[in-house]
Amino acid sequence: MTTGAWLRIARRAGWGVSDQAFSSLTNFALGIVVARTLGPRDFGAFGLAFATYVVALSISQAVASEPLLVRYSGTRSQALKEGARSASGTALTIGVLVGGVCLVIGWVLSGALGQAFTALGLTLPGLLVQDNLRMIFFASRRGKHALVNDVIWAVVMFLALAVVFLNGRGSLFWLTLAWGGAANAAALVGMLQARLVPNPSRTAGWLREHRDIAPRFLGEMMALTGSTQLSQYGIGVSAGLAAVGAIRAGQLLLNPLHILSIGIRLVALPEAVRIGRDSVQQLRRMVRVISAALVTTAIALGTVLVLLPSSLGNAILGMSWPAARSVFVPLTLVMAAAGAITGASIGLRALVAARRSLRARLLVSLLQLAGAIGGAAAGGARGAAWGLAIAGFLGATVFWRQFKGAFDERLRSELAERELAPIG
Repeated sequence: MTTGAWLRIARRAGWGVSDQAFSSLTNFALGIVVARTLGPRDFGAFGLAFATYVVALSISQAVASEPLLVRYSGTRSQALKEGARSASGTALTIGVLVGGVCLVIGWVLSGALGQAFTALGLTLPGLLVQDNLRMIFFASRRGKHALVNDVIWAVVMFLALAVVFLNGRGSLFWLTLAWGGAANAAALVGMLQARLVPNPSRTAGWLREHRDIAPRFLGEMMALTGSTQLSQYGIGVSAGLAAVGAIRAGQLLLNPLHILSIGIRLVALPEAVRIGRDSVQQLRRMVRVISAALVTTAIALGTVLVLLPSSLGNAILGMSWPAARSVFVPLTLVMAAAGAITGASIGLRALVAARRSLRARLLVSLLQLAGAIGGAAAGGARGAAWGLAIAGFLGATVFWRQFKGAFDERLRSELAERELAPIG
């Protein structure tokens, strides 16, 4: 790849990072508003509703968004548009089905939890469609549109929150409805931006078309989400809540790396799919560069945090600073390992090696659980952090071995095709 090509990819990656950072900041701001407005009980109910949204979003991304990215990125515009209508229709179907379950839960339950699930059920279809449209924009190299759409969501949400407060309706139902309703408004604008209307009637056909990869993507997503949550529970059981707090505080300051990784992945995956179709060698070079950049950035940020003056650290985290500082070194290595995994994971997606990717994710999830729980039992928060770091680097080795296997398979296939091609 030429220097100009790398610069173009870097510019597009900037849109991905900016979009993910803005989305994360919006969710953070919403959490602050809800936490300051309502009591701990209502905030806990909102947290459960938001966790349910994350699960539904993971399902939608695994069976609708990711197959779109790996199968349609770089295709002719008409094929991409038809695929986008089917993918967004599948996201809408998932939103309606899971939203219906949420409405039943909201009807059965009373109090704050019932309010939160009722509002989520009403708005979940638009929430999932809005996220799917973001993926469509990145698949078609229009990351700027994704950022614009997320800005629209945020503006509408805060205007709706202002109306809620001015009318004295600051209940959990109305706050949740303002958040989800704004996403529905952004989804409508996104349809205008993308010039498409989701087609839920194509859901069954979409699932049949991608039945070779979608279930594996879903299994991988569930393994990733499940192992992350179970690790936190395991640390709490093995070493107490203080250890969980130390890990969470350290992760909070390292969160920019997580945002950077997701943002780069949003742009890099469609680019990797396009490059992999032309040259598997160029694909390998690209994912190596991505991993190297993320690993270097993680080490740089971790070094800054380790050297951060205690006065500044206390100003940021207060009483949690000493505990967080004690785990910065191993958590930095965790993030560096995650950066190494990101490149290999993008490569596996671009090669449509879903079986290999799922195999690697399941093994890494088991390593993560063992490292977190075993480390916490042996050495508290520091032990858990070092256990996660060791698991991370073992996991990176697993992912890169799987990528090498998929790369070698594709290379042999290309060489065989060239040998069989007619001469002249």
